[in-house]
Amino acid sequence: MRTQYCGHLNKAHVGQEVSLCGWVNRRRDLGGLIFIDMRDREGLVQVVIDPDMGDVYEHANKLRNEFCVAIRGEVRARPDSQINRDMATGEVEVVAKGLEIINRSAPMPIDFNQFISEEQRLKYRYLDLRRPEMSDRIKLRAKLPALSVASWMRTTF
Repeated sequence: MRTQYCGHLNKAHVGQEVSLCGWVNRRRDLGGLIFIDMRDREGLVQVVIDPDMGDVYEHANKLRNEFCVAIRGEVRARPDSQINRDMATGEVEVVAKGLEIINRSAPMPIDFNQFISEEQRLKYRYLDLRRPEMSDRIKLRAKLPALSVASWMRTTF
């Protein structure tokens, strides 16, 4: 189903057709073109959907944040003026040729693209774990050598 992770795409993939699976992190409609920031466990990539794509464009109009989607498309280099230096995949984008909505999502009680109070983060802890900072901490913890509680306490106290 997936040929690449979103966060692994770079200029070496330009011209290749890829299949991506993940969540809609953000959707923007800019006068016909629809841009989706798609997220998976490895990072973000921008997906472009052209109105000339018919059914793909119709499905893209229904997308909202946190929808789970599968996208098939071609990787292309972004023009120098449009490179996003804040993203690891900012030099490339995927031009969608196919789109499948795997699962819809109800509106989220918190918006990760805005400031979230500590109280809200704790109330919706299960959603907070989706934020990149939190998932990075979970991945780091999984890479650390396993220590039993007893051995950790002996070395700490």
